[in-house]
Amino acid sequence: MTEIELPEGFEASFEDGVLTVGDGDQKLEKKMDNSLIEVEARDDKVEFRPLREKRDVKSIAGTYRGHTENMIQGLENEYVYEMKGVYAHFPMTVKKQGEEIHIENFMGEREPRRAEIIDGVEVKVNGEDLEISGPDKEKVSQTAARIEQICTKGNRDPRTFQDGVYITEKNGGSQ
Repeated sequence: MTEIELPEGFEASFEDGVLTVGDGDQKLEKKMDNSLIEVEARDDKVEFRPLREKRDVKSIAGTYRGHTENMIQGLENEYVYEMKGVYAHFPMTVKKQGEEIHIENFMGEREPRRAEIIDGVEVKVNGEDLEISGPDKEKVSQTAARIEQICTKGNRDPRTFQDGVYITEKNGGSQ
């Protein structure tokens, strides 16, 4: 059995395979639905009980524990990813339009490249620099990865063409 003690002011509930952790004003949800793991949220604890004593089943319980710790840490201290736009050949422009990031004039292209911002994630654009923040580690990191991935250069030598938007720093959670 694996368990996590919730910090003061936090509450958790588990219904229909979804664990909800909240600190009063914010809540995060994560689907944790596995027939071999029993999840129980009561008092100030969340317990993950593997129904078999096999290593692979125990590892799932450990993964659920890690996800829950990330949820608690994100609610205590938001995750922040800093990104920097780099160009050598064509000056690119990074803009936030609605719920998308647009990278214009990337490698001289006429059509802007677009990446969707996931719900619950805040993106601030300052020139070619971006700051991506939110309480959910997976959503913040996935949004940063989408922005990084839209800057693929195709069949060009990466030693020469280093243009793109790259993650430069990761903060938050337990740090």
